[in-house]
Amino acid sequence: MKRRPSNRAVLASSLALLSLVGCSIKSETAPSRFYMLRPLPADATSPGAPGGEAGPVLALGPVSVPAYLDRPQIVTQAPGAEVKLSEFERWAEPLEDNVTAVIADNLARLVPTERLSIYPGRLPPDLDLRVAVEVIRFDGTLGGDAVLDARWSLVAGDTEAPVRAQRSRFVQPAGGPGYADLVEAMSRALDALSRELAREIGRATGSN
Repeated sequence: MKRRPSNRAVLASSLALLSLVGCSIKSETAPSRFYMLRPLPADATSPGAPGGEAGPVLALGPVSVPAYLDRPQIVTQAPGAEVKLSEFERWAEPLEDNVTAVIADNLARLVPTERLSIYPGRLPPDLDLRVAVEVIRFDGTLGGDAVLDARWSLVAGDTEAPVRAQRSRFVQPAGGPGYADLVEAMSRALDALSRELAREIGRATGSN
């Protein structure tokens, strides 16, 4: 008479099989990689305000990014109207925070100024200009181009009257097939926007 395996033996065999499947899946899962946009290199910025001056009083904000970018995954463009979200290539912090920090760092060096605050927040009473940036598109294609499309405005600090408003578009080649190449190209696009903002701030405040 053939002996049937006990329930304990069947359970042990099942657990062993599940363990093997789990290990196989875990070994095939790629580790997540995290990226941040970088500010301008130190040697590419202005040395300081002339004559030891502190520079104009500026506020940056609000800075906004569209909802499709408001996520940890890095978004890339695909053919047609499709966008792709990478499961393992991610931003190290919210993209809106990273963009704000990079523009603020760049402007503090390029204008240059020692008095720059982030808005929303308390504005200094002697504010010269507030810089608002609305990002419309900020993504790209792997091995292709990074694209930054943004509306920006300069607002007089004392009257809140618009001094200048413009929509700008910057395209930078990735120069390589990977996500690190694309993020570097996105940083260069932010460099270009920051330089444009710095030029207009200089014209508006007479600090050029």
